[in-house]
Amino acid sequence: MRQDADVILVYPKTGIDFGATVAPPHAVLTLAAPLEQKSYQVKIIDQRVDPFWLRHLQEYLQRKPICVGISSMTGTQIYFALEIAKVVRNASNGEIPIVWGGAHPSTVPEQTLESEYVDVVCIGEGDITFMELVEAFRGMRRLNDVKGIAFKEAEKTILTASRPLLDVETLLPVPWHLIDVESYIHRDFYIKKIKRSLDIGQTSRGCPFQCGFCSSATLRQRKWRAMSVKKSLEERILEPVKRFNLDGIWIRDDEFYIDRNRTYQICEGIVNSRYKIKWYTSGTRVDVFNLSSDEQIIMLKRSGANTLKFGAESGSNRILDLMQKGIYREDTLKANLKARRLGIIPAFALMIGFPTETFDDIHQTIDLFVKLKKDNPQAQFEVIGGYTAFPGTPLYDLSVKMGLRAPQSLPEWINWVFDDYDREGRKMPWFNNSDRKKIGNITYMSILGNSAHNAIEGVENNFMRFILKLFFKPISAFERFKLRNKHYTFAPELDIARILRKRIFYRNYKMIR
Repeated sequence: MRQDADVILVYPKTGIDFGATVAPPHAVLTLAAPLEQKSYQVKIIDQRVDPFWLRHLQEYLQRKPICVGISSMTGTQIYFALEIAKVVRNASNGEIPIVWGGAHPSTVPEQTLESEYVDVVCIGEGDITFMELVEAFRGMRRLNDVKGIAFKEAEKTILTASRPLLDVETLLPVPWHLIDVESYIHRDFYIKKIKRSLDIGQTSRGCPFQCGFCSSATLRQRKWRAMSVKKSLEERILEPVKRFNLDGIWIRDDEFYIDRNRTYQICEGIVNSRYKIKWYTSGTRVDVFNLSSDEQIIMLKRSGANTLKFGAESGSNRILDLMQKGIYREDTLKANLKARRLGIIPAFALMIGFPTETFDDIHQTIDLFVKLKKDNPQAQFEVIGGYTAFPGTPLYDLSVKMGLRAPQSLPEWINWVFDDYDREGRKMPWFNNSDRKKIGNITYMSILGNSAHNAIEGVENNFMRFILKLFFKPISAFERFKLRNKHYTFAPELDIARILRKRIFYRNYKMIR
């Protein structure tokens, strides 16, 4: 491990870590690569996997780094990011600049800058922006000349010119040496019988579609940019497989399958290599899958991708139109049958609680869940998640018009992610309290009935995995039965689950006020 650092990059916790799977901190790894190319020494601290993160941060702060960069998404990660920023501010007496980046600061940069623990915000992709910012701190350029940032000057907020999206073909290799990669290699709950799986990062960036709930597409201007087949294969896929002796990988592209010819060539390259792996990606669209030829899908399977994650989102065509998803319920059913015929395991994601949504719409989503499982017993399901209005997304404006009370400061966003039920009606004011609890119950039932089993598959310890499966099997069957039959109004067992969750949650930290 290096003994000094010109720049410190910190990736905060994202919530309670129960020891399952943790992805590498690609948000800061991508910033480190161009810095290292220019001979800066970089230290990455990942609070999720480093139990001694505070001691390490304090040690590196003593060496007076040029700045500290912190990445954050909307939700609980902001709490831990603020915790880290406070340490930096107090240890340096305000002399070391604190730079925030990531999805949340990028969407609300001016509000983020109101915090006393934020000096500069990187807006959007920070690969080049952050490097130029480091040079500005060294006096090599003016802050005003750095595109894609917001900063404070004489009590005013300055937003510089926006930075064009970069050419992903120019992206540098992942600087794996800056992290302990073994901390991120794990069993995987999507690809069974795999012992060494790793999230290897992206071979493309962006998404061209119009989904109204998605902040990723908004941040990247709804444009899709791909690496060449050669670079994707040699640098991003096969190199870490060889280097870390992997038998499974996750490719975190938003839209890996959008160019089906490119996908076919990458899969063909994996088949022709000497490496036998299983893999999957962040997800694909059912309409793209339906347009794929049998030959293309068979090549996917041959290369090791026997599980595909689909964003079905809703069983109501009216709600699918509202969110501008560009697909309909019938497309999802068709994709499910095609997956069954070709031996692909589909994993579907569903959402409820949208503005203007009724329980008739919600029941259509539950009915879709039941139909998909009936048509294809191999079908898997993620959480039936409650809709969360994220700033910068098209549905956010509609949510505000329907009474959404947006947080007015950075700490208020900590509890914004909807994972229970909204007692105060801040996040889903279009429902009454009773209906919000029903939506929370449906989410909890889907977790216990479906997602818990998948999460258990990622537990490394064989004995613990066996015990958890044994314990959750009757619980999962009971909650699936209740969900299928829409018995979600009376659910005292879920109130117990909420109490247990909160005791664990609040024992780990006190919420910032």
